[in-house]
Order: sequence, then C-alpha cells, then structure tokens
Amino acid sequence: MSNDLSFHILTSYSEVSMHLPAVVAAADNNKHALGFFPKSVFTDFARRELLFVIATRDGQSDEYAGHLLFDVTFPKAHVRQIYVKNIYRGHGLGRLILDALKAQLTSLQYISIQARVAEDLQDANAFWEAQGFYPQRVSTGGQTKKRMIVVRAHELETPQLFQPSGISVTNPLGFENKLEDIRPLLLLDLNVLFDLGPRRARHEQAIAVFRAERGQTCSLAISSEIDAELKRTAHKGKTDPMQALARALPRFPIPPVEYTDVLCPQLAKIVFPDRTAANSLTANDISDLRHLATSIFHGLHGLITSDSSILNCSAQLRKEFSIEVISPESFQNDTVERRPVESQPSTAEDTLTLLTAQPDDEPSIRDILNALDVTPAAMASRWAAFDGGGHPSQRVVVRAGSNVTGYLVLAKTLLKNTLIGSIAVSESSAAASDTARLLLNFVDEQNDFSAVNRIRLHSPSKQALVREIAAGYGYSRQLANNELQKVRIGDVITEKNWGIVRRKLIECCDITLPSSPVQFSHIDQQISVGRADGELALLSIFRLESLFSPGLFCLHGRKGVLVPVQPQYAEPLLNHSPQLSLLPRSRAQLSRQRHYIGGPATIRSFTRGDIILFYESGRHSAQVVALARVAGAYQRDMNLIDHEDLAPSVLEEKLLTEIGKAKFKTIVIFENIIRFRRPVPMETLQKLKCGEPHQLLTAQRLSAEQVQGILQLGLNV
Repeated sequence: MSNDLSFHILTSYSEVSMHLPAVVAAADNNKHALGFFPKSVFTDFARRELLFVIATRDGQSDEYAGHLLFDVTFPKAHVRQIYVKNIYRGHGLGRLILDALKAQLTSLQYISIQARVAEDLQDANAFWEAQGFYPQRVSTGGQTKKRMIVVRAHELETPQLFQPSGISVTNPLGFENKLEDIRPLLLLDLNVLFDLGPRRARHEQAIAVFRAERGQTCSLAISSEIDAELKRTAHKGKTDPMQALARALPRFPIPPVEYTDVLCPQLAKIVFPDRTAANSLTANDISDLRHLATSIFHGLHGLITSDSSILNCSAQLRKEFSIEVISPESFQNDTVERRPVESQPSTAEDTLTLLTAQPDDEPSIRDILNALDVTPAAMASRWAAFDGGGHPSQRVVVRAGSNVTGYLVLAKTLLKNTLIGSIAVSESSAAASDTARLLLNFVDEQNDFSAVNRIRLHSPSKQALVREIAAGYGYSRQLANNELQKVRIGDVITEKNWGIVRRKLIECCDITLPSSPVQFSHIDQQISVGRADGELALLSIFRLESLFSPGLFCLHGRKGVLVPVQPQYAEPLLNHSPQLSLLPRSRAQLSRQRHYIGGPATIRSFTRGDIILFYESGRHSAQVVALARVAGAYQRDMNLIDHEDLAPSVLEEKLLTEIGKAKFKTIVIFENIIRFRRPVPMETLQKLKCGEPHQLLTAQRLSAEQVQGILQLGLNV
C-alpha cells in the first residue's frame, strides 16, 4: 500500500450514502467488537448526518476506509461504532475521524461525548483512553454475552456556564492544577527570632527555619503579640533590630477578647497546669498562650517554638485543637549520613553514581538549570543551588564519569506523608534516561515500606524526557506548573488492611476507595474512586496499581504464578535484601519494568495482571522472597535476543544457556516489586500444595487461595 495516501472525512448524506454498503458489510463482519445494528439504522443515521465515513482517493473514486456512527441528545453525544479497515490501520484514522466529531460538536456547543466499550476489549479500551475518554461508570451488557461495559466520557472544550469536572487521562486522581504549592503557614514564637542572634545557643536551628522558608518548605508569620513582647523586653534607649525584622513578616492579629477569654484558660490547663492551679502564670506564659490562640483562631498549620513546656504538650494540642507545635530543631538537616552512595551501569559508557551534592557541584548544577531557563531567584529558593551543605533539604547529584547529569532536591517538609522536591536532568547527556530513572528510584526509596505517601516533584518546562519516564512510575503531570505528582502505596492492599489503606489515602491526599473491599474479577475491572478534587472516577485495578505503584491489590480471587530464581541472580534482579550492599547495583534495578527469562513452555503460565512470586531456589535454603505484577510476556528466538530484552534482566547473552538449551525463550515483563518482610520457606509451600521441590524448578500456576496463603505469612496480611 502506498505511503502517499491521503484521507478525507465525509459527513453529508450525499457523500456518505454511496459508501453505505461498505459500512454495513464492515459492521456485520465485526459484530463481536461493534455490536449489531440493522441496515436501516445506518441509512437513518446517514440521513440525519450522524454517520461519518473516512475515505481515501483511488483513481477517480473514493474508497471506504472506516466509519464513525454516533447519536446526539443535546448537550451530549454517544458514539455507537467506530471502525477502520485492517489495511488502513496504523495511519491514525481512528483519531482523525474522532477529532472531526469533537470539532463539530464543540462548534455546536455540546458538552461531552460518551462511548460504551466492553471491559474485556483491551485494545479498544486503550484506544479510547488515548483519545481522552475516561471511565465514568460500569454497566451490564446484553443478556446473551453478559459482558461488563465501561461507559467512557470525554468533556469537550466548549465555553460553559459550569466548569468541566477536570477528569482527564493525564490527571486521573484529580490533583489540584494550581500554581501555588502546598506550604504550611507557621507562626513564629519570639524565642525563635531571638535565636537568630549569632551568640545564641540555638542560632543554627533558627537559621534552618528561615532557610526552610526560602526553600519554599513553609511560610512564616508572626502574631501582633510579638510587638507587645518586644516592647516589654526591650532595653530603654536602645534600638531593637528584632522589631525591624518582625515588621518584614506577615502578621496575624490576636483573636477578639471574647475568644481568648474562653480559649486561653483551656490552653493554660494543658501547657502550664501547675502554675494555672496556683494562679501564678507569668507574663511570658500569657504571651505564649496568646500565640497558641492566634494560631488556632486563624486556622494556621502550627507554631514554631523552643519553649519546652509547649513542645511537651504537642501531641495533646494536635489532638484537641488540630495544631502542630514544632521545634526549630526539626528544620535542621539530619539526613546526610544515612544516604548510601549508589553506582549503576548505564546504557552510556560511564557508570552512574548517586552522591550527596557538595559545594564543588554547584557550578555544574547551575549549568543544568541555566540550560532549562531556571531563573537565579528560583535557583536560590526552590532549587537550593547556592547553599553548599547548609540547606535543610536533601540535595543529590548523579554523575556519569566526571560529569553531573542530574540534580534532585527534596525539601524537608512538615506535611505528614508528603514529599516535595525538584528534579532536573541534562537531557543532552547520553545517560539522561538512566539518570532520570536513578533519581526517581531514589525518591521512591525515601518512603516507608507500608506508608501511603504523596510525592510532588517540580520539573522545568524543558524536561520532556523526565516527564515521559515519570509517567511510567505513576506520576501525573500538572500542566499549570510543570509539577509531577503521584501517590505511593508501599504495601499490598488486601481485605484485611483495606480500611487502613483507605483511611491513609484520605488523610494523605483526599482520595477515597470504596468503603468495602471489592471482589477481584479480572485485572481490568473498574473501581469507583473519589478523586482529590471531589469528583468520582472509574479506574481499572491495573491502572490504579500503576498510579499507586508499587502497591498491589492482592484481593481474594486473584491468581498468581510462582517462579524460581537462582540465588546469584535474585538480589541483582529484585533488590530484596534489607541489608545495604557496598557493591554497585545492577543495571536491571534502574528499570521500573524488569524482565524474567525462562524456557519456552513457561509462557502458558503467565497472564497479564497475575501476581508473580519469586522463589529463591538455593541448595541450602529455598524461600519466596518477593512479589510483583505481570505486565506481559512474549517469546523470542535466542539468537535474536538483544540489549532491549537483556538490559532489564540480570542475564548476559552468554548465560542464556543456563536456563535451558531451547531455541526460544520466554521473556516476562514484571513491575511493582514488593519484598517480603519474612521470606516464606519451602515447608509452607508444601503445606499449601504449591508443589514439591523438583516441581518448583519451573514456573507453577497458583490458585487464588495459595496466593493468599503465601502473602499472609510473607507480609502478615
């Protein structure tokens, strides 16, 4: 077929009518995917100009290439059929004809388009997802086939009285799309201001507080009570520089008397119980209580103070008044010593090394940021590019040989279960892709094993490669501010911990799972999820696991496969050991999706979405050490296996014969790796009837009950 084909879309009845026989024939030959409509329906829709045909010129006549059948009930349209002939697929004709419908409906002020797609049609659902149609609900299909139907919707860019819901493929979890960051607003106690004096014992702690504001970790303010305190403590005849500093900060007034008269006595009983009982509160005590009352009255995040009496009551104040009392010590950088140096081979010639950023790295950091048009002001604040070792944020660089190829700064945030940072990669480097993966893996490893965390990474506008790779890790892009966001669940989700995970998601990011665990049917079944913006969305289990990675929905009914891994390959492939290694990491660990290579017959054992359990088959010990999700599997001639197949595995071409001499090999793509807290021994596998030792030398299918039994012991779920 010629590559010079030109396609055009026919919409009027006079143009479409001559192609009706071809449309009917195509629909009749593809009833499984398109459903059945009588011939009269196509004629009727054509007359109403609700049938589009896409055609290509063949000599003097148009040849039918595909069609789109739709219905309208203002302000909504419904796609009934979309079809492209096999010989014309791969030219983007489905998108072309659908874009024509979107354009026409937008001009007519329609608000949305719906399409009904069978849940089991993976390719069709992938197409609609790519065209911006998000799952809206699931309904039951006809009685004959009893298929589950995903109702998908696309909101048109039509000027509307009411704003669109914001649900989109690029922002499925409904994160806010605003320019401002989430930064807690904190009130400063006077003792923190005084500690700015160079001879004060807590001088470095006070400096760290103001560095945190400059790094956009938090915002600082004072109460009007500060003025009264400064006047009370000032030396007569001397100018107090603290008064000038106080005037430079935002100020919140003390609450009305009728409010403080009620609140301050309550606070006094908590903070100063003995002096309150003795009716001997000092002027400083009363001032401290007014600071707390100001924070509570104005709904601020908390108070920064060095006063031990207030700090000792922080848990009770949080419980009763939802206010955080924070010590300046919390802002100091205490993370440098616990970061290991990591080295990994790259696709480039140099080995990549992840290191704590040093003052000598700052010229290279500025070069990377300058190339990305980051302003000097942003370098000094958000990026902490000029701070040497004194900034409270974590700052790391990636080196390929002697060159800095990437930079990451993670702010010391005070928000619970939230990680905020900025990432930049020199995309002109041959190691750019691997640099981005290494930095994103480092971010992932900063989170607790079983925690639910929200991650927000700012990325400059010229970082298309970073955003592309981040999407594979489950990050959503916020277009307004080039921010990458994701929710990370570090554990499996089961019926037993469903309520705990649900509560953590609400607390962390206002995302709500159904109140009761769902019964697992298949990996593409849709779950109703309350988004962060209050909208409801339908997302498949597979999609949710990608967004929440590495979290896996290990629900009753989900089957799996048990695969053997030789000890010398297990740790390089899975990184499952809790002990840090001084050796460089394998290149496979750079990949979010990794490859397990087995014999040709094993391909029958793997189904997309299965739980894959890794059985370390040592001579002296045999145990299940980790689990993951099967993303797919394929076969390849051993002589044609190339770098793309081997790089995400831990095998080299010369080692392929160790897993059998068969000509073809099965390559299994797996992701979302979770290591077991407690490896599951062979004795347990035998009790669960998973197979005898000689049977476990190859892949074994597991029932849903066997998967649950292994998880219960290995992860205590």
